[in-house]
Amino acid sequence: MPARVTPRRKWRPGLGGVILAMLALVLVLPFAGLNLFRFYANQLVQQTEESLLMQAAVLTSTYEELYRTAADLPPDPLPSDGRRPFRPLFPAVTVNPQTILGPRPDGLPATEPVALPYQRIAPYLSEIALGAQEQTLAGYRFLDRFGTVIAGSAETGVYLGHVQEVALALNGDTVSVPRVRTRPTAEPLIYRFSQGTRVRIFVAMPVTIRDDIIGVVYLNRTPNHIFRFLYTERLNLFGAAMFVLLSTGLIGYLFWRFVSRPIRSLAARTETFGASEARWEPLDHYGTREIEVLAQSFGTMANRLQDQQTTLKTYTAHVSHEMKSPLTAIKGAVELLQDSDMPPERQVKFLENIARDTERMEQLLARMREYSAVGQLASDGTSDLAGALETMAGRFPRLDLSMSGPTRDVPLSPEALEIVFRHLIENAESHGATEVRVAATDDGFSLSDNGSGISAGNRDRIFEPFFTSRRTDGGTGMGLSIVRSVLSQSGGRISLVDAGQGTTFDIQFTT
Repeated sequence: MPARVTPRRKWRPGLGGVILAMLALVLVLPFAGLNLFRFYANQLVQQTEESLLMQAAVLTSTYEELYRTAADLPPDPLPSDGRRPFRPLFPAVTVNPQTILGPRPDGLPATEPVALPYQRIAPYLSEIALGAQEQTLAGYRFLDRFGTVIAGSAETGVYLGHVQEVALALNGDTVSVPRVRTRPTAEPLIYRFSQGTRVRIFVAMPVTIRDDIIGVVYLNRTPNHIFRFLYTERLNLFGAAMFVLLSTGLIGYLFWRFVSRPIRSLAARTETFGASEARWEPLDHYGTREIEVLAQSFGTMANRLQDQQTTLKTYTAHVSHEMKSPLTAIKGAVELLQDSDMPPERQVKFLENIARDTERMEQLLARMREYSAVGQLASDGTSDLAGALETMAGRFPRLDLSMSGPTRDVPLSPEALEIVFRHLIENAESHGATEVRVAATDDGFSLSDNGSGISAGNRDRIFEPFFTSRRTDGGTGMGLSIVRSVLSQSGGRISLVDAGQGTTFDIQFTT
């Protein structure tokens, strides 16, 4: 015989692991947001470039007019249509490791003397540069036609013609480049999330008069970035981070306390319940209302299954015992009937005994099938009391069946209500009743008869399986036990009421 192969169990994460993963994701989201600022850095860099280009355009016009005055040059004639051509400039700098140039080379000593017109306008340009720097924090340098700084906020008298962007501007091109920014001190850690904090934007724009390049306006500035604000607010950010951390921890605790822990307890209780015959005990902590309802449903189902299992065991033992006596009697009667010398009248008596014992076994087997079918009955649905009682009247023609109270439906399927009525009315008829009255109530109904009633000594045992006071008359003692099981499955309960004469059963529903 080949060995049995155990199917591989598919891995599934635990609820606690899922909750931890979700909380970790919540904690990581703020840091992921910091990386998103890198995409915003390009926009801030281009805004800085655009600002420098606009300033450079104004300063080149100022440079040009001052030079004209100092060199005693006439203004350029206007075109025939009275309008000069537009040459708009748009920002195009992108911040990535491939486009960023190295630190700007240091200036060199000037080799060409500064011409007289430049000497005349230099003080005015320096005053403009220093005044603008106080507001914009940008660096301003005004260069002559050879690349020597004649005025500005720094490096006056220094040669910068060897710098790439300045050289291109002296050839007539307007150039914007990002360069690595050199800092005298180490940058804060948070600045490393933004490329824009480590560059400086340089703009070189030529100054022309009648297509002749007379100089260059050279500007530079560090781009704005969100991390400068974040760094200045680092204490508040630390407080916010602690709040997020504590809030996440609180959320995790609430998940564990109100979801994970009750579910684990419920799973452990379910696993250990089948190993013993103890009744289902409520959990110590339910967490949420939904878990409480789920646990109560588990408890109701588990207790019901245990009751059915216990009853089935008891029923099997009783049936085995009950069938043993008629089987023994039948076997003995058959052996005696095999004796050919037995008188005919005695043979008839033994055959009657066999028929009676066979009928009892058939009743026991019928009750067993009926009890087994109780668990398969529909637990929902409704039935009309009056209609069901009218059906019973055709089955028990010798009884006077009547109903009182409001016409209403009860939460029992037609099959279940038929079983309840049939057993209760059969019991009433077997105890000599001639009348059976059904009274509808708000919570259910009651059923009364005028029979001999139930003795005081038997009142506490009538719902026990196989307890009967009519064993010699063929009673099995299973009728009321079946009725109680049917009602319990639909959320109902049955009780014996002390009504004096006859027997009265009260049936109530909680659903």
